[in-house]
Amino acid sequence: MLPLPPNFVFSQSSLQAYADCPRRFWLAYVAQLPWPAIEASPVQEHEAHMRQGATFHRLVERTEIGIAPERVAADLHGDLALWYDAYQRFRPNDLPVEHVEIERVLAIPFVDSDSPGKIARAEMGQAAQNGETTASGYRLAAKYDLIAAEQGGRVVIVDWKTARRRSDPATLRFRLQTIVYPYVLVEASSALPWGPVRPEQVEMRYWFTAAPSQPVVFRYDAAQHEANRARLAQLLKEILAGADEAGFPKVPDTIQNRRRFCAFCVYRSRCNRGESAGNLDELDDPEDFFAVDLEKALEFTLDEIEELAF
Repeated sequence: MLPLPPNFVFSQSSLQAYADCPRRFWLAYVAQLPWPAIEASPVQEHEAHMRQGATFHRLVERTEIGIAPERVAADLHGDLALWYDAYQRFRPNDLPVEHVEIERVLAIPFVDSDSPGKIARAEMGQAAQNGETTASGYRLAAKYDLIAAEQGGRVVIVDWKTARRRSDPATLRFRLQTIVYPYVLVEASSALPWGPVRPEQVEMRYWFTAAPSQPVVFRYDAAQHEANRARLAQLLKEILAGADEAGFPKVPDTIQNRRRFCAFCVYRSRCNRGESAGNLDELDDPEDFFAVDLEKALEFTLDEIEELAF
């Protein structure tokens, strides 16, 4: 049996780590191995950008809960001032207003394709209240920057991005975040104030500080939902089938993979994939870095999500 921590909860980040390179998943989430490789060059610039991104999310959160913008924006300068100004001017003006959730965590039982049937909603709820796992023994969680919903109507997921440039929509469409977020929301929706929700009612928007007037919008539907169910079930099945490190092979050693994955991975020297860090200018999205912080690697625990009943 795969020796994951007993309170492990899957997320788009851990699933993306596996999809990009199974060995990453093993080293980060199973072995929980720290590795002191520098993630990017220059590392100080990368760290500063990530701190600014976290600060921007806090500024938006404060504004969305009703704190006056002039208070939120006091003493801002540089990129943060520009980003916050862009948010004020280009925040989507067509979002539902009846229900607005900020930094909301939702979680669902995570079952693989061989699990027998669906669990009854009442059983899910009792398991959640008791802090228990169900089916495969794991849950799949998502933390949303913003969910805007109307009763029985539209539900819009908004994710604020502070990337240096607007990501390619074709690339975003296949990232695990685009798969996990609408899927989890629909599956969890019967327990939400505005639910239940059909896939056709949901859309996901990526909003970029680098292109605030050009969000990337993905509309959802039942066919996508079932395809996502199958994709996620297959990923879970593959992950749980691995019993040791050998079951989690490295991504093939090609020039493209070294540039795309290995150059921005803290484990690259351990895997003999080079010692030089990648250049920040070659990445579209800071989330393409893989720099695991073991204190935060287990992004969600059962204690954090047990309040969610189905």
